[in-house]
Amino acid sequence: MASPQTPLDQFLNGINAADLTQMLGAFTTDAEIFDDGKSFKGEAMKALCEQGIIGHRTRVEMLEREGHQDGKIFQHIKMDGDFVEDFNIHEPFDLFLLATIKNNKIEHLEMGGVDTRKPTIRTVYAASGNASDPLSSVRINRRKLPEPKEGWVRVKMQAVGLNFHDIFTLRGIGMHEIRFPMTLGNEGAGILDDGTEIAIYPDLGDPDFKGDETLDPNRHVLGELVQGTLAEYVVVPKRNVVPRPPGLSANDASVMGVAWLTAYRMLFKQANLRPGQTVLVQGCSGGVTTALIQLGSSAGLRVWATGRTEAKRALGLKLGAERTFEPLQKLPYLVDAAFDTSGAATISNSLASVKPGGRVVSCGIHSEGGSNEVTIDLMHLFVNQIALIGVYTGTREEFVDLLNYVAAKKIKPHIGKVLPLEKTEEGLKDIWEGRTDGKIVITI
Repeated sequence: MASPQTPLDQFLNGINAADLTQMLGAFTTDAEIFDDGKSFKGEAMKALCEQGIIGHRTRVEMLEREGHQDGKIFQHIKMDGDFVEDFNIHEPFDLFLLATIKNNKIEHLEMGGVDTRKPTIRTVYAASGNASDPLSSVRINRRKLPEPKEGWVRVKMQAVGLNFHDIFTLRGIGMHEIRFPMTLGNEGAGILDDGTEIAIYPDLGDPDFKGDETLDPNRHVLGELVQGTLAEYVVVPKRNVVPRPPGLSANDASVMGVAWLTAYRMLFKQANLRPGQTVLVQGCSGGVTTALIQLGSSAGLRVWATGRTEAKRALGLKLGAERTFEPLQKLPYLVDAAFDTSGAATISNSLASVKPGGRVVSCGIHSEGGSNEVTIDLMHLFVNQIALIGVYTGTREEFVDLLNYVAAKKIKPHIGKVLPLEKTEEGLKDIWEGRTDGKIVITI
């Protein structure tokens, strides 16, 4: 005797029949489809069925199924269709469905590429690269629990700092080809299986490389060639975990790996400064710029900073800047070094603001538009013997020194917003729209 048809059968048979009415008729009026980390209701759900499924000439093969007494149905299917142009998918792929049934209708349907009957973790990842609308690529969904390979360890994440690098990933921009889906997050803090509280050093590369690992041609950071840190559990090489010094909280340690390590290297490795000298920080509210102000003032430097608004300039003063200015404002006198995170909008001003023999240290292209090409006055550069230096994070040794320095000096990193994992997109939106107030931390 054939089993009675369920509303899930109605939906799947409607896909094969390309019948929108049959598909939608399987759902309650207030139903939700949760597809690859995105919620679809009402007209959005109708558009998903009509354009995303029928519009791609989708066909499904029903494989194993499990029914549950709590009104849930698990279904494993094989899906095929015309997905090459939009998603670069050439072969049929596995999809796992979990339907919640109410009054013989589907109330909630989860669809994804992970078998949720096996151990899974919550993650935030980029589904693809979208240069003009990066936030549309954000997904918050379950993925497989990672298992550490030889030489790697598993970390139960406690907190993760967001960075502009996450925006680059969502835009599909990087030094390496990004293989989507890619878990976001380059830094963080957590606990090892043995209970050790650690901070994560973000850089990976050739284990046999000798010297300054930031110069390793095979160097990359978490979230580029390997999955990032925005997840309940992550796996990283053993050398990438550093025990947290006493007094350094998980939230504070979570922001050390990218912005703070970059600022530390800019100040103490590349700028060749001594206490009492004057420096210009181009910005008052970003992750790197707030770190530069806090670290610089703690080391006895006279820190000047620029800010676009009165509120941002007030923040700079609060964090330790001696004076603040509007962007591109003429300074009272030339400074010993300038630190530039914006790129096109400020680099010429940075070069014009340092005294002969001074240094300009650059670490970002965060200006609106994110162009990596600028025009500079080369005659001014070489006549005044100004050094223009690039920085991209730092070494593991510098990371250890940074953690100990922050703990010893009792520096409290300026964290402007703390959000749960489920609200990561809110934090990323703040970064994309330039509305940051120091670092943004995601707690897990």
